[in-house]
Amino acid sequence: MSLDELVSRIASESGVGEEEIRSRIEEKQRELGGLITPEGAAHVVANELGVNLLTGISRSRDIKIENIIPGMQSVDVVGRVRRIFTPREFTRNDGSTGRVCSLILADDTGSIRVVFWGRDVDRLDKIQEGDIIRIRDGYTREDLNGEPELHIGSRTRVILNPPDVEPEQFPEAEVHVRKIAELEDGMSTVDVLCKVLRIYEVREFTRDDGSSGRVVNLVVADETGRARLVLWNDDVSLVEDGKIEVGDVLKVVKGYVKVRMEEPEIHVGRFGKVVLNPEGAEALAEVSEDRIMRAEMRELKPGDRAEIRGAIVDVAEGVKIFERKEGKGVVFNVVIDDGSANMRAAFYDKLAEALLNVPLEKILAGDAEEEIERRREELLGREVVVVARVKTSNFTGKEELVVEDLNLNPDPRDEVRLLLDKTRSILGGS
Repeated sequence: MSLDELVSRIASESGVGEEEIRSRIEEKQRELGGLITPEGAAHVVANELGVNLLTGISRSRDIKIENIIPGMQSVDVVGRVRRIFTPREFTRNDGSTGRVCSLILADDTGSIRVVFWGRDVDRLDKIQEGDIIRIRDGYTREDLNGEPELHIGSRTRVILNPPDVEPEQFPEAEVHVRKIAELEDGMSTVDVLCKVLRIYEVREFTRDDGSSGRVVNLVVADETGRARLVLWNDDVSLVEDGKIEVGDVLKVVKGYVKVRMEEPEIHVGRFGKVVLNPEGAEALAEVSEDRIMRAEMRELKPGDRAEIRGAIVDVAEGVKIFERKEGKGVVFNVVIDDGSANMRAAFYDKLAEALLNVPLEKILAGDAEEEIERRREELLGREVVVVARVKTSNFTGKEELVVEDLNLNPDPRDEVRLLLDKTRSILGGS
């Protein structure tokens, strides 16, 4: 085998560039005082890189992803890169800073998360989604969900688009964007194109292990319906930094779905991501909230449905939990005053969760008394916009509001637009 063939073979199996391999061969010759041929030096370099030039390229070493389990060493696997996540920094116990990044690798049997640490994160600069890579001498650990994940160690080699692999063996994943009306409980790896209608407050929570996390809920829609979009931890900063605002179109990639109180929730977990200004965004340009006419409370009568802007002037001392056919429900009451009158307003289930900024499961479990008490103080005097139906209470005989939608952060610009529209209407009618 000629030197050029040796260099090409070493490069294809090790993932190291041919120029660097030639440089190592020359250095090895200098180390040995010229007592070795370039071809001999190539064999030494190949051995240092873990390449056996005395055998053909073996595919038998590669393991299928479905057969990978936690605790394995010297794992060899080939797959197509389905997703590359953004690198992030973290602080070690000794105070130093580290880097970590991951990708999702898939073959015809499944997919697995591959984790790169420290300087190895730079290897991802040369890898793109859709590339085929061979990983040699990786090791596996168990992730937080009990699933295996593959880690890149100091001995691990990552070979980009290996020449012995036919791309047809690893077809590109078919991407199907789901409509909100198609979402069902338990769906995973779901892609959804949606428009942001509402953004609720960021909520901090404490996990069972004592660590803290963050979550924020958004109301989103497409032309088929509405859903709740739930962003966790690092993705929350997209809202806090103003990268996601009401009216933006988003694409959720690899989300998973839960259905609570007959409303679909799209969660963006650790393997998912949110794409801002995605292709196809123009298709949702006309999607908007069903505009309900603004009204003053003094004008309302039972059966009316209206948008009301007012201030919370009284808050119930606690949440009421009640039984119904489909399970337990909750209701939380406040009094809203819009300057023309005041009425009691009832917030049920998910709207109670949004108003109190406490997870519904925690409320139902009776573990949220302290958080609710703190929230009561925050809510007093707060301005809100609600869409509500008016009904006569069976208990008090008085009219009250049953809230159907809530905006805790009304935009002053909306008020200006409403006033302008009202002024134009008056002038036009005079």
